[in-house]
Amino acid sequence: MVTFFNIVKRIYAVIPNSYKKLSIPFLALSLLLLVLDVFSIFILIPLIISLLDQHNEIKFLTIQLFQENKYLMTICIVLFFVLKNYVSILINKYQARVIYDLGSEYSLRLSKHYILGNYQVFKEQKKSSIIKEIIFVANDFVGNLIVSVNTIFSEFILLLMITCIGFYFYFSITLVVILFLVSIVIISKYYNKKTIQKINNTRSEDYDNNINNLMNLLNGYMSIKSPDLLQHFLAKFNNSNKRLNHNYSILHAKRINNSKQTEIIMVLLLCSVFTYIHFFSFTKAYAISFLSVFGALFFKAIPSINRLNIGVTNLNSHLYALDIIEKKVNTATEINTTKTSITFKEKITLKNIGFYFKENKSILNNFNLIIPKGAFISIIGKSGIGKTTLLNIIAKLIDPTEGNIYIDSIEINDTNKYNYFSLITYLVQKPFIYEGTVLDNIVLTKKDYDKKLLNEILIGLEIEEIILNLPNGMETFIGSEARNLSGGQLQRICIARALLNIPNILILDEATNNLDKVSEGKILRFIHQFAKTHTITTILISHDIRHTKDLYSFIVNLEKS
Repeated sequence: MVTFFNIVKRIYAVIPNSYKKLSIPFLALSLLLLVLDVFSIFILIPLIISLLDQHNEIKFLTIQLFQENKYLMTICIVLFFVLKNYVSILINKYQARVIYDLGSEYSLRLSKHYILGNYQVFKEQKKSSIIKEIIFVANDFVGNLIVSVNTIFSEFILLLMITCIGFYFYFSITLVVILFLVSIVIISKYYNKKTIQKINNTRSEDYDNNINNLMNLLNGYMSIKSPDLLQHFLAKFNNSNKRLNHNYSILHAKRINNSKQTEIIMVLLLCSVFTYIHFFSFTKAYAISFLSVFGALFFKAIPSINRLNIGVTNLNSHLYALDIIEKKVNTATEINTTKTSITFKEKITLKNIGFYFKENKSILNNFNLIIPKGAFISIIGKSGIGKTTLLNIIAKLIDPTEGNIYIDSIEINDTNKYNYFSLITYLVQKPFIYEGTVLDNIVLTKKDYDKKLLNEILIGLEIEEIILNLPNGMETFIGSEARNLSGGQLQRICIARALLNIPNILILDEATNNLDKVSEGKILRFIHQFAKTHTITTILISHDIRHTKDLYSFIVNLEKS
């Protein structure tokens, strides 16, 4: 019980404040369902008595009220159960909507944890693990932890009330039944404990492996056509999928078997009750009232015990989700923007920048740089020297180990970095293309884009004719893989998107590397002219600047810095 309350306390601590406000009405509705269930027991008892007691020997309040017309009593009871279950359906719908809306909120917060967090951490995290947490962990948390806690709370209170009713009518027999059930629960818990713990401990890793193997299979579509390779990757996915589904099968079997075990227990109890009546001499009235009370109690207790068992199984087998939610959601980065927006009028300053990896390998050491507004600069140096790391630091995607970044005279920190992000467009080597048309991929969310400016950009990037020759021109659908366009064409689409946005700062991390040298030179000259016209500060990495040296305000050679 102490462990259960600790789990509830931990769960409550990670519930967003907006949903904590809903917890009171949520629990109040659960208690309303309990009251209706308990009241239905008192309704059932006289109904069963009236069916068994044809000569009206037993005096019961409800029976006396409907003494003259038992048909009316039956109709009232039927109407009550119809109304009760209709109200229960509405409450269950509301609670399910709240719970799974909360699941969406957790998915959003987990997404923010990665997208708005430290880029270095994001790069080091397996993508399969990120997908698992955003989709599966969020749903497991609400569907198997919060729902289970509510179920355990509700069913425990209901069984407690049923026990009190039993004690009121037949104390000794009820006590024997309770002791018997508690013994069964303890034995069952001990029997299932190791299996449930093992599933909980391996669930997160099993999800990771399965998603990772599936991603390898799909990403290798063009590279694993040979029978040996195909068989290897299919076998890896099949094995991880079987392992995951094996655990699902164990949990599914335990849920189903819980009801069967409960049924066996209840049959044993009923047989014991009948044996008790048979071996002891009771009046007919006593026997009828005894059977009526325990019949009504068992009618409610059997499904309640079954739901309680399932709730406990689900709770104990999905605690891994709580561990992840505690670590990631509580530290999820929010978009904290200052009231005063950051403007860029003069320069970006990097002061005494140092950056070291975990193994203390120095990438940048006491590095200083001033980038005037409107400058067009190139960063060069051998592979692995830290060109991309420097761009990431300038963009505040990662924090330097030492030093500070300023825009004009304002230091960029965790409080205002999202204001700073709004000034930057960052293009990487691999083009970002999503499921949509060519036009969708260029304008993104801009509904009122400048068509004249877009046309100027497409012509300057020498891609207008290529797009017009597509089956539906700008409205041609291209998937995320965009196999109907070359790598260089996709890079130009991404550059067009960036220029149409007219950013204050444009960062190109080898964003033209898929172009041949002649085309790259033409594209860079157009970008230079466009940036000059619109005062865009441009910082880029290119491996070969021999033919474009005249474009740059200055060149940063990291080998000499």
